[in-house]
Amino acid sequence: MSSQLNLNALRVFVQVAESGSFTAAAQALDLPTSNVSRYVAQLERQIGQRLLERSSRQLRLTSVGQGLFDTLQPWWGALRQAEQDLLDQRTRLSGRLRICIPSEVGPVLFAGALADFASQHPDLELHCQTNLEGPGVLMQDFDLALLMCRGALPDSSLVVQPLCSFDCQVVAAPALIEQYGMPSSLEELEHLPCITTDTALDGQAWQFVLPDGRFHVLNVSSRFRVNSGLLAGAGAVKGLGFAMLARQGCETDIAQGRLVPVPLPLSPAPLRLVLAYTHRRHLSNSARALIEYLKEQGESGTLPGLDTN
Repeated sequence: MSSQLNLNALRVFVQVAESGSFTAAAQALDLPTSNVSRYVAQLERQIGQRLLERSSRQLRLTSVGQGLFDTLQPWWGALRQAEQDLLDQRTRLSGRLRICIPSEVGPVLFAGALADFASQHPDLELHCQTNLEGPGVLMQDFDLALLMCRGALPDSSLVVQPLCSFDCQVVAAPALIEQYGMPSSLEELEHLPCITTDTALDGQAWQFVLPDGRFHVLNVSSRFRVNSGLLAGAGAVKGLGFAMLARQGCETDIAQGRLVPVPLPLSPAPLRLVLAYTHRRHLSNSARALIEYLKEQGESGTLPGLDTN
């Protein structure tokens, strides 16, 4: 008998003995049936004894095979249990995870998803806070944040992973268009009163998508500067300025005539929702798990009201 037995062959032999057939063992191990037969034959050659009696109706252990199986089964069972224990340790999340979400859309979009994630990991203490501040908050008290942005984040210390996006459009109140006229170019729009929002982390600058996919930055004249999409929409309805709003957030006002879409040669850049954390912060298993979970939710479209791009 060879001094070194093939561990893979031993594993396959135990599975065959437990399953009662090569086909069932192959399915359990996710291997071709031919590979299972080859491993068992290799093991029999190494031992120099037949381990299985093969017939068209059944598969039966020989006395040598039964003795080997009795020896290996406890070892193989312990190995499988150890493997499962290691897997459980990786998936059993614990400790504290601090996350910041946008104050307006965060509770609407993520309340259900975060509650589901917390219920799946009862040993994890999840601290979730809404915040209107920019990415600097990540340098302080949070492991992970969800932020709204159009272009690149100004803080280069951040790692950003896109989650989903909202199509945007430029709109204005009918009275404002009557007063200033309907702009037909970005150059005209640049000099008209506009409403800007800091929730996109791009200050007064608006961004439009060029045909080649790059972004054109337009420094508009800010008459009303807010840090809330709701305030921007309310200001637009009151005629305080032209506004770039998420399409979903202004559909009703457009349908009821309170706002009018402004046709422009370039489309506004979409408002993106991103997952962000700092380069310097070591990501815990809990943070990695939440990132993957939210990305899966976004990609599957199960988060309410999202267009994933």
